[in-house]
Amino acid sequence: MRRASRHAQSGSNMAYSHCLEPDWLPHVDAIIDVVSDGNCGYRCIASGLGLADVDGWRIVRRRMYDEIIGYEYLWREVLGSSFEPVKNAVHCPEKQEGASFKEWLTLPNMGLLVSTAFNVVLVNLSHGSASTFLPLRSTPTSSLHNRLIIAMANERNIHWVRVRLRVNAPLPSLYPSWDRYVEDYAKGWRDGFVFRDIAPIATADHEATIPVVDLDTP
Repeated sequence: MRRASRHAQSGSNMAYSHCLEPDWLPHVDAIIDVVSDGNCGYRCIASGLGLADVDGWRIVRRRMYDEIIGYEYLWREVLGSSFEPVKNAVHCPEKQEGASFKEWLTLPNMGLLVSTAFNVVLVNLSHGSASTFLPLRSTPTSSLHNRLIIAMANERNIHWVRVRLRVNAPLPSLYPSWDRYVEDYAKGWRDGFVFRDIAPIATADHEATIPVVDLDTP
């Protein structure tokens, strides 16, 4: 996975805005870049959780691995033939640094795993594949303000960036499989959020106002 471009590292407002669904640009507060070492997807999750950028990605991968192993019966049903590839992808040996192509975080197949492992609302704003993932088996807090939303977007299938949404921003459509596998006591996660389908809107005035926060290090 490539390093972030010099254009992105300079903090340009336009960097990475092209990889988001245009409909959501007015609702974006900032785009947060991370180190491009193959673990960028996990680093975005770690950033959203407030974990240290140095090794937060390890915690994310290990927690995802614990989740998929601890509830294997569930994830075999949810993931089907993708179970073994996903399990192998999130497995993180003690001294591992980078990640091979087969170990990258991928959406949508890891979306429900992330949201369930960390009890967060995961939002994929990637152009052409925007969707929202909710936890499958936890009771949500009654206040929307206490529900952590982690949004991210993918650039050309080679690099993930974290997206910080504005307060009360709408969310893209709920990932269809959630309704099929969610426990009854977890269905309240859907309450209070505004989901909407992608619809073209004018975005020219918003593209130049999105700052890029660079967490990438040389």
